[in-house]
Amino acid sequence: MPPLLQRLFTYKAVRVATVLSGATTALYLVDTHKNARAIQRTSRTAWNGILIGWDYKFNFTPGKADQINDLHKRVAERILHVCQSNGGLYIKLGQGIATNSSVLPACYLTTLKALYDDASSVDYSVVEKIVRKELGKEVHEVFLSFSKIPVAAASIAQVHKATLLDGTVVAVKVQKPEIQVQIEWDLIAYRLLIKAYEYLFDLPMSFAVDYTIKHLREETDFVNEARNSELCNEYLQTDPKLRTQVYVPKVFKEHSTKQIMVAEWVDGCRATDKALIQDMGLSPKKVMESVVDVFAHQLFISGFVHCDPHPGNVLVRKHPDNPKRHQLLLLDHGLYMRESEAFRKQYCLFWKSLFLLDKKTIMDICTLWGVGDSQMLANATLLKPYDMNRSPSITPSTNTSVLDAYEIQMKLKTSLKDFLINSELLPKELIFIGRNMTIVRSINKTLGSPVNRINRMARWAVVGLGHDPSYWTSTIRADTVSHPTATTSNSQTVATRPSMGFWKSLSVTLQAQLNFWMFEAALALMSIAYNVAQLKAQVERVLLGRKSDGFEAVLDDALKQRLEQEYGIKVEGDLFDA
Repeated sequence: MPPLLQRLFTYKAVRVATVLSGATTALYLVDTHKNARAIQRTSRTAWNGILIGWDYKFNFTPGKADQINDLHKRVAERILHVCQSNGGLYIKLGQGIATNSSVLPACYLTTLKALYDDASSVDYSVVEKIVRKELGKEVHEVFLSFSKIPVAAASIAQVHKATLLDGTVVAVKVQKPEIQVQIEWDLIAYRLLIKAYEYLFDLPMSFAVDYTIKHLREETDFVNEARNSELCNEYLQTDPKLRTQVYVPKVFKEHSTKQIMVAEWVDGCRATDKALIQDMGLSPKKVMESVVDVFAHQLFISGFVHCDPHPGNVLVRKHPDNPKRHQLLLLDHGLYMRESEAFRKQYCLFWKSLFLLDKKTIMDICTLWGVGDSQMLANATLLKPYDMNRSPSITPSTNTSVLDAYEIQMKLKTSLKDFLINSELLPKELIFIGRNMTIVRSINKTLGSPVNRINRMARWAVVGLGHDPSYWTSTIRADTVSHPTATTSNSQTVATRPSMGFWKSLSVTLQAQLNFWMFEAALALMSIAYNVAQLKAQVERVLLGRKSDGFEAVLDDALKQRLEQEYGIKVEGDLFDA
């Protein structure tokens, strides 16, 4: 045997190898059975992060422009593999990357969409252990019946149908046991992943990490979710119309903990299921009006916003008191966001100003928010093309060659940097508001755009400003809504304002009235465009047999063309759908 092999097979070498292999095996077993594979999952993330960084470092170059789309696809598939292999919170983190695909290549959305179909669940024996640990009782001591197979499963929890001892039918939401063990590791990995993206794409992305992590932590606490559902219901009760149109299932706190939540069982179809809604004898248009109203009320009035209102969380049933009417059922209250009062007022004022073409107020608000491109923000807010100087152009643009892919994304990077000139000033509320509004728009599109979403939300924004006439004059400054007096009631605010002379008061009143009618005229023009698009879609369905998504589809196409023309963003498929 050669000398080298003799040294390798000495007693000492064998002993070291034995110790290392034993330690590795022990670490693997402990990590697998006691640590919910946290080290393995984090190692997988780190390794793939290194590979992604290496790939971009050497392949994202002008000389390989024709291969850049393949590069993005390859990286997106690698991220998908990591999220699916790791499971748990990684599914939700991957979904978060997908929803931010407006600042990333389109293939990230199309690839990571697979994460929305993830429905892995844990065995019933595990559920029994969780119930015993959390409630201190066996399943049969709390429930008269309990389905062994979950009726729904998501990234962090699954839902079982059960019956309490008094006969009440309930939904039991059980958190997957590994979540509490994995969450700290996963959030560290998430922070590092965003830092890596920031480095790779040279874009400001980490400014919202702490805010996002805070809300992800809250989402894994079912006591917090129960509290959110109660608050949601309390705010709905303040509106005479919504209190009858929307229902939040009751949570049984005596049977709920941080990892188990027992709530009233409700039956209904998804808000996007047009056929079932019509089979119940209900109107999809009226259903969609309620969907827009409830979330507009949250955005502009209460400031307490459901951040994940996807169709599985918004159900429809016949109203218990009147079967000819509908009632929305709001589920899954884990992820909510609380707007500051100053931001809520500014956001309402921003919406109103968009319809008045009030450039000064729009620019003032954008400056307060650290935004350099007001038109890009307006596009993202309305989810339609917007131009403060001219009507939006929907002329088809020339397709960009794949050979220009590198230049396109350099232009996009520059546009995004110009858009966000001070990330510290950007209200973090906008992160979750964007998801809420995108999902509402998507529901409307799926139902055939029965509601003029933009007009309806604009009216809610005006209601959110209150009755103070100064908000309808051109003299209002955007920064006044962040003044301490803005947190008081409208009557207090008006009362503390210095009195004006008769002619000054008359001038302000006339100006406010003029601006109000200009606002109404803008909504009327939008209504005409909406009705024309809906009529065109109906004609195409009846005469040509074409399926059309109506007005929202028209806005989609126009916005895609605007993004490509002005920002170099080539959008393919349904990028704006949730």
